[in-house]
Amino acid sequence: MTQSVIITNLIKKFPNEVCCAINNLTLNIPKGKITGLIGPDGAGKTTLIRLIVGLMSPTEGEIHTLGLNPAVNRALINLKIGYMPQKFGLYEDLNVIENLTLYAELKGIVKKDAEPLFDKLLTMTDLNNFRSRLAGDLSGGMKQKLGLACSLLGSPELLLLDEPSVGVDPISRRELIKMVRDLSESGISVLWSTAYLD
Repeated sequence: MTQSVIITNLIKKFPNEVCCAINNLTLNIPKGKITGLIGPDGAGKTTLIRLIVGLMSPTEGEIHTLGLNPAVNRALINLKIGYMPQKFGLYEDLNVIENLTLYAELKGIVKKDAEPLFDKLLTMTDLNNFRSRLAGDLSGGMKQKLGLACSLLGSPELLLLDEPSVGVDPISRRELIKMVRDLSESGISVLWSTAYLD
């Protein structure tokens, strides 16, 4: 399969709304590439990502995420993807390592496998010196990097990033973009949702 996600004639309507959040969308997200999903607030970007991971069901049309139907195979898809929502759920009263440990447990990663993975992710995100810092005390850019590290637990085939650079300073944004490019070059498919054309 050369596509990570195949979407055909997708429609999503919410109750009591006249127009569609998504209206007849056909889209392929290629394997091992970065795909930008660009649009203003309210354009349906987050809705589309939630449909791809199976958090919502389409009104009409088909979605295949990594060859699976998200409405039927949500648990299996969640083992194969990394998802960083727009408001990532870091626990601000836990430190960096405790947040990683929690997300590793949710992904079913055993402790002996988690520690070397943490080392790799903290090196990649340049958070090694902040292991014991509370997530609530991290800068905006560092929080996004920790969110990215948490979403990479379990070695996902597909990484879904919902507005990851919002509220991040320009230097941290560039660092985040470089990290995502490196991930894509390693074979991970990426969908990056943003309102920024750059």
